[in-house]
Amino acid sequence: MMIAARFASFALAYLLVAGLSYNALAQATAPPQGAGDTGTAANPAAQQFSVNTPIGDWAVRCAQTTVKSPAPCDVIQLTVNQDTKARIMSFSLAYVPSRDTFAMQVIVPTGVALQRGMTLALGEQALNGVKFTRCERDGCYVEALVDAATVNALSAVGASTNVTVIGYGQTNEVNLPISLNGFTDAMTRMRTLARERAVPIPADQPTPQPLTPTAALAAPAAAAAPAGPAPAVAPAPPNAVPAAAPAPAPKAAPAAKAAAPAAKAAAPAAKK
Repeated sequence: MMIAARFASFALAYLLVAGLSYNALAQATAPPQGAGDTGTAANPAAQQFSVNTPIGDWAVRCAQTTVKSPAPCDVIQLTVNQDTKARIMSFSLAYVPSRDTFAMQVIVPTGVALQRGMTLALGEQALNGVKFTRCERDGCYVEALVDAATVNALSAVGASTNVTVIGYGQTNEVNLPISLNGFTDAMTRMRTLARERAVPIPADQPTPQPLTPTAALAAPAAAAAPAGPAPAVAPAPPNAVPAAAPAPAPKAAPAAKAAAPAAKAAAPAAKK
């Protein structure tokens, strides 16, 4: 159901902090089909968000006020292929004020080595080997709570960092870049909005332990970059169709995204 998919990033917060099923959450956070579906087909972001503001290479988004969530706002960045404009990676963080934690969602192309997980570089620290939670037709997902130390380390890295994955049946790492242009300002704005709009999690409701950075591991040689023009930084089109490439492309440029990431409640399908 497409309406349910539109609210996937906000349903993620429920999934992580309340321990509910993804299917139930996607249905619970979406209005009935046709209800509240205002706006135009050419600008679907207008129907999905009450706030949708680009800041640097990021976008700050908040769900419509009819969506009640412990994490109603997020920041998001897409890495897109310059030639095809297809998505290579999506990276988003939503703030959970009542737990002072963040719901992180990263989507990379299918064809990754699931058991090796994903690493987020944070200068001299990292989130090492974060496990994938599921794979859909549009990519493989990492969905986890992270602590304030992770966000603080990300803010202090500098101009850019990267997510690292390993292709299925391969040994070399592939680095997917993340621009940090505007990240600190985007996070400040998003947290302010989230505090104003969030529904508190009951005090007796248990939540998973958030991930925290550890020392960065020594990395093997990175995968060689393919020949061809380097992708450029540009906003992704609102109706761009995500790509499900057989393996992540090592060179790409970030772009703030106005529309929601495409996430579906299908059964996981991935190579083990």
